[in-house]
Amino acid sequence: MISRSKQIGFGMALSLYRLLGLVFSPAVVLVLAAFRRGRVRFAERLGWWRPPLGQPLWFHGASVGEVQGLIPILKLVRENLPDQRTLLTATSPTGLERGADYATATRILPLDILPCVWGALRSVSPRSLVISETELWPELMRAIFLRGTPVSIINGRISDYTFSWYRRLRGLFAPLLVRCSVVCVPDEVQRARFIDLGARPGAVHVTGHTKYDVLPRFAQPDQERLRSEIFSGLDASSRILVLGSVHPGEESWWLGAAEAAWRRGADLRVILVPRHLEKVGYFERCLSHLSLPYALRSACRSGGPSSARVVVFDTMGDLEVAYAAGDLAFVGATLVDIGGHNPFEPAMYGTPVCVGPYVSVIRPLVEEMRANNGLLLAESSEQVCTLVERLCAGDDLMRRVGLAGNEVWGRHRGAAKRVFERLLEVVG
Repeated sequence: MISRSKQIGFGMALSLYRLLGLVFSPAVVLVLAAFRRGRVRFAERLGWWRPPLGQPLWFHGASVGEVQGLIPILKLVRENLPDQRTLLTATSPTGLERGADYATATRILPLDILPCVWGALRSVSPRSLVISETELWPELMRAIFLRGTPVSIINGRISDYTFSWYRRLRGLFAPLLVRCSVVCVPDEVQRARFIDLGARPGAVHVTGHTKYDVLPRFAQPDQERLRSEIFSGLDASSRILVLGSVHPGEESWWLGAAEAAWRRGADLRVILVPRHLEKVGYFERCLSHLSLPYALRSACRSGGPSSARVVVFDTMGDLEVAYAAGDLAFVGATLVDIGGHNPFEPAMYGTPVCVGPYVSVIRPLVEEMRANNGLLLAESSEQVCTLVERLCAGDDLMRRVGLAGNEVWGRHRGAAKRVFERLLEVVG
């Protein structure tokens, strides 16, 4: 147990954080108001949460990726606690769109500034707050703790890059982490990091990552149907390359390799899925600059499969469709220094997975998959060209890597149940 005095004292670092928040809040509000994305549900960002939300279990994730990890838990709440209301918050509207079907109510998280936080809390008295990954907002967490509401972290993850910053700011985060009732992390590396930053050792549990504990939406017969719904004229020699959750700049090596394959006469098709829908225009301009005919996924839905060699997915929630239809999947945020997205999304379909060198966020998964020959690495344009050549040639390497990656994914099933059981200990 934590003494009453320690419950109230949060240290000078949080006081300084609060002061800076108040000083710079007018500028932050003006910046948000200047952008269309920032104006979406703007009143909620300022703490205007109406109507009142009662006493829900509150779940928070930053955006789509973090919310994806919350969905299996929200499903378990619905199945096991059918009368329990749930609140889902996110810092992005796209995150709320992804999880809206699984929660009773959704709200944009208020700015982490005292008046905004307390404004929102006038409308809700949560039984507990569950935070996905490392969305540690000091003002919000302090307010929740002072109410006596338990706070838990699931899928706790601190990348190699951000760990050094968190250590520098330990005086700000340690008083928050030590008060967390439960911290569920994917592996022992993350457990050690959270303890180093101030979490109580007895509260930190290795449970796996719930984002990876999902069943495929599509069965094997559906995969063939999906391919023919996207592209026309496919035959046994056709190969589909998926560039999944890509960020600007990551497409260049792959499109160059695809052009080389087309010059050799290969029947290669490319599905390009931007990480953020607002970047669709960027990728359209890139393809136009290269004089590569392309189609949009939305047009395929209304007008039938495309004869174009490239289809850009401009629709929400279709990344899994692409991975299910693919013969090779490059997972984005690994050729730019971001740290990588989920390699299990294609692996659960047996689709061979390829990543670049920047994998700090997903390093344990990448190392496990590589150790089991279930992942391909591309660190240069030459390696990318070689992989595309082997893909188009029907090299058995692709099949072997896909099967091995699928086996690794299968070992991580059950994380959601383990996390849910820990959360039940907190809320009773």
